[in-house]
Parts: sequence; C-alpha cells; structure tokens
Amino acid sequence: MKESAKYLFSVGVLLLMLPFLLTVILSGKGAVSVSKDIDIEMLLPVRLYQEIPEDAEAEMIKAQAILARSRLYRELSEGGNAREILEKNREYEKAHTVYPDVMTSCRQAVADTEGLVLTYGGQVVEGPFFACGNGKTRDGIEVMSKDDYGWLVSVESSMDIDSPGYLSGTLFGRADLYQKLLDYTGDTSLKEETVYEQISVLSTDSAGYVMEVQVADTHLSGENFRKLLELPSACFSMQELDGNLRFLCKGAGHGLGMSQYGANVLAEQGKSCTEILKYYFPRCDVMQR
Repeated sequence: MKESAKYLFSVGVLLLMLPFLLTVILSGKGAVSVSKDIDIEMLLPVRLYQEIPEDAEAEMIKAQAILARSRLYRELSEGGNAREILEKNREYEKAHTVYPDVMTSCRQAVADTEGLVLTYGGQVVEGPFFACGNGKTRDGIEVMSKDDYGWLVSVESSMDIDSPGYLSGTLFGRADLYQKLLDYTGDTSLKEETVYEQISVLSTDSAGYVMEVQVADTHLSGENFRKLLELPSACFSMQELDGNLRFLCKGAGHGLGMSQYGANVLAEQGKSCTEILKYYFPRCDVMQR
C-alpha cells in the first residue's frame, strides 16, 4: 500500500514538472528564468543597501531606490544577467555584516517605489549619484561631451557645503607621488625631483571640477587623475606644503546627478522622493515602468 502511494506521488510530481523539464531539454537552462520585473525588484534591496549612506532619511532612500532601479533596468535591458547579479548580491551578504534594520529600510523603500524609474523623453536613464558636491552639480554634456546627456544638467546644491565631507586634504611626498604617476603613465620625462612642478591643471568645467591634467608629457582626464591618486573629488587645488604636495578637494565623488548629502537634507525638509529627484534631474520624470 505504501509503495503504491509513493508511486502515485512520484508520477504526480513528474507530471507537474514535465513542462519545466521539456523546456530545459529543448531550449537549455537559459530559457527558464523568472520575469525581468520580478528579478529587478528582487535584486534591488541588496544593491540599495550598498549605496545608501548611514542614517539616511526614508525619502532619500526611496530616491536612491528609484535611481538604483533605473540603472539596473538599463543593465538588464542591455544584456546583463539577472542571475549573475543575484549571485553577486548573495556573495556580498556572505562577506559583509548586513544590519537587519537597514536592510528592512531598503526593502521598504523598494516596495514603496515599486516599478518607478527615472526617464527622459520616455526612455529610462542611468540616474547617477555621488556622496556630496562642491555646492553645484556638473553638466552632463560638458563632462561627457555627448549630446545624449542633455537630460543631466547642472543645479545648485549649496547644502553640500555643510557636509562633513565637503573639504578634505590629501598629502603626497615627492617619491610616493612620482612612483604612482610613473607606474600609471610610463612617462620617462617625469622626474622625481621636479614632480610637483610637472603637474598642472589644463582645464576645469563650469562647476569647478578639473577636466584635464598634464603630468610631464602626458594628459589625463580629471577623473582618471583623481582615481589614480585616490582623491575624494576632481574639484581640487594643489599647494606645496612643508615639502609635500597637498591636494585640497571639495566634495566627494564625480559630481554628476544627485548629491546624496543634498538629497538627505531635502528629505529632512519634508521633500518627497519624487521632489528630490525632480530637483536634481529637472529635465527628467519619474514614471512607472
């Protein structure tokens, strides 16, 4: 009797699984996946957790969730693999201490903004963000040199000036700076004894960020230069100080799009997530995907 029951149960399971098995056999594993809609919402909380600053206001987290969803939507629509992203999320959760209350806030923000993305002309856009600026965000066309970024315009973000990360200094001695620059550029005209004098800013954008730097005979973009030296921002000035070269930086991050510090101030003032995004992306709309 028990054997008969087990047999009937097995047959029932097989019949239920048959469509799935046939799909895998005929089309391969890649043909079976959850829908993109479900994937995006499922993937968002962990990615959002990695992006938000400490003690973020609820509406700021929602604004960040919309930007994260917009970037993830574009990533998947351009060939990104949802399962690989999910696996990276799992690896992150295993490797880092994830605070349950913060993750709960992220899940709530994702749920409260479900399906909402940042758009321009009906198309989803990336939605860039950075930690804090120098008091003004950067213009997309000016920085990227592409008309496609006409939606990304410069706006005032004067609240950033009050951020603890607004002003910072980084010191380099001659030997250390010389070695870093030589390893990156391979420029043999670079000399250790005159390395400070061989660095000059060639141009800045309208927001005050360095666009191009000359190092001996080599030209570098401001962003590549700041990443090479691990500077907080490409909005910097240089001064020789007690035998070292000091880079005095304003803000933290690339300066394009939404300032997280500024967004949090707006949230504290009672602005909604959509009002925050409209402030930093005045030419864009928040729409249901």
